[in-house]
Amino acid sequence: MKAIAVLVLFVGMFLVTQGYYAQQQVCAAPSTRVVYVPRSVYEEQMNPAETPDQQFKSMFEAVQPWPTVRG
Repeated sequence: MKAIAVLVLFVGMFLVTQGYYAQQQVCAAPSTRVVYVPRSVYEEQMNPAETPDQQFKSMFEAVQPWPTVRG
C-alpha cells in the first residue's frame, strides 16, 4: 500500500512539472497577431494639422504655480 502511495506521489509531481513547463512555453511564445489601423488615424498621425509644439504650447506657457481656489 505504501508503494502505491509513493508511485501516485511521483506521478503527480511529474504531471505538475510537465504542466508548468507547458504553460511556460505557451506564455513565452511570440504573438503573431496583426493589428490594422484605420487609414484616417494613420494619416492623422503622419500628417498632423498642428504640430505637437502648437498643440501643447499652452500647457507650458500658461503655467500657474498655485491653483485657483473656488468657493
